[in-house]
Amino acid sequence: MANTLEKSQKYLDLFMELYKKDSLTADIDTKAVQFDMTDANIVKILEMQTQGMGNYVRDTGYPTAAVNSVWRPYTLSQDRGIRFTLDRADSEETLGMQIGNIADNFTRMYMKPELDSYRFSKYAVNPKATEVLNNNIMDAIDTAAVYLNDKEVPDGERILFVNQNLELAMRKALPRQWGNEGEINTQVLKYNGMEVRFVPSSRFNTEVTLNPGTSNSFGYTPGGVPINFILLDPKAVWQVTRFANAKFVTADENQNMDSHLFMFRIVHDCGILNNKTDGVYCSILDD
Repeated sequence: MANTLEKSQKYLDLFMELYKKDSLTADIDTKAVQFDMTDANIVKILEMQTQGMGNYVRDTGYPTAAVNSVWRPYTLSQDRGIRFTLDRADSEETLGMQIGNIADNFTRMYMKPELDSYRFSKYAVNPKATEVLNNNIMDAIDTAAVYLNDKEVPDGERILFVNQNLELAMRKALPRQWGNEGEINTQVLKYNGMEVRFVPSSRFNTEVTLNPGTSNSFGYTPGGVPINFILLDPKAVWQVTRFANAKFVTADENQNMDSHLFMFRIVHDCGILNNKTDGVYCSILDD
């Protein structure tokens, strides 16, 4: 049993390492979270509100204000999982390699796209602009930045997610000067201090259906309207993975078939914080 548990942890670490690599959203998980021990689907996130200043009076001193500090509960609605079977007849010597190949294919083709797609759909719930963007894309992005500036949203950590279909238009819109470099690189990595991340169009829609995994209906199905871009302050959203677990069952332990079983489960959710809705600006396609 100990060996089985060690393998489960090893494979979980492998899945999570592959998931975080090249994921577009994994690094904006909320750090300050309290977990409800009585309900696995509830997490609590700290929301704090202070007050403005008043007049200092020499006889009585400082005016007194209250600090409203609340651990607000949020419900995690997504409980997703998958099970893979590996027949014992497959070489035991290559079992680890097979699991590695499964982890690579699953995370790259299905897990990362699904989690990114779901999160983007939640962050696009109240779009600020509906427009067709081509040569005017930089004007639209500047408008979004000005909106956040006017709402006094901090600008040090903003992330700009842009539809991959608009990358060429964005490159053409930015002036370039070439010197005598031996290598030409037209990648757009930052714009006015904002990190730029290009999102495959299949992951960038206002709605997504998470399929139940029955009758060959697996993964997710994009829907709604394509997203042009999302500019956000990571502190304006909540994004929590409450539970991620891998389970490995050997063919000897499996009482139903002569196969090894590998299972993976993740409980997660995300959204825009109630008191920071101005920290997310979404532009969607005008169809």
